[in-house]
Amino acid sequence: MLKKASVIIPFYSNLEWLTEAVESALNQTYQNLEIIIVNDGSKEDMGGFLSKYDEQIIYHYQKNEGAASARNQAIKLATGEYYAFLDSDDIWLPTKLEKQISFMKETDAKWSHTNYYYWNPNKNILKNVNLRDEYGDIFKKTFVSVKMATPCVVLSSDIFKDHPNLCFPESYRIGQDTKLWQEISKFYPIALLREPLVKVRLRQDNTYRQTVRVLNLRAAAFQEVKNNPDVPLVAKTRSFIFYSYSKVFKQPSTPKKDFLVRCSLLLPYLMGRSYVKYLSILNKKHENLVR
Repeated sequence: MLKKASVIIPFYSNLEWLTEAVESALNQTYQNLEIIIVNDGSKEDMGGFLSKYDEQIIYHYQKNEGAASARNQAIKLATGEYYAFLDSDDIWLPTKLEKQISFMKETDAKWSHTNYYYWNPNKNILKNVNLRDEYGDIFKKTFVSVKMATPCVVLSSDIFKDHPNLCFPESYRIGQDTKLWQEISKFYPIALLREPLVKVRLRQDNTYRQTVRVLNLRAAAFQEVKNNPDVPLVAKTRSFIFYSYSKVFKQPSTPKKDFLVRCSLLLPYLMGRSYVKYLSILNKKHENLVR
């Protein structure tokens, strides 16, 4: 008998996208699953949605506390032996869970992820994001650069049974998923299925404001990592560079400032890429965890 998979979906806005996400979960070829939706304080009328899916989902409403809180609440409600994360604006391809969980069984992996597509639904464009080296021991990589997408990740519930203090950090409004992956990677190597099985929706963000926002987010990590003995020197140096840049490039941004920020980020980017390639060479012992 197939082990149950708990599909964890935090929701805040855009009911149409949530419906598409839920349909992609219901259409999985892996049939033993429960779909848990935590409504994180949305003001949208959920009446029609709940009438349609009432028998097919587990629904929980909470006041707005952020995606980390919503995912943590869903984990508390979950009864499956696997936790599969799906964001409310993204789509799973039909064989995603079947292929991924089968691969985890083959490799005895406690957690895994897959390649994915960046998806522009307005132009019907899919861009494959190839994560060829993000498998095995990724702990040090998480301080530099990982491109894991949350709706690609499946965890064994054993992880939380063995480490009950693990959770999405609710003090982080952005990057809480990467922080949890970092903590899990201390204990378990990760498996990677290189087939793209998820469509990650591209939102119409203001790109020049986004660049400086990302810079400030990375700069904020400097205070956390500078005295942490587990953090590699390369990562500390990059964080210090981001921290220094953030003192120069502040919000509100402009297209001209965006260009200057992108140019200035070239040095830490090259540092990070070189270090990740070095770690990938050391990671060859985990070749059984990638396909």
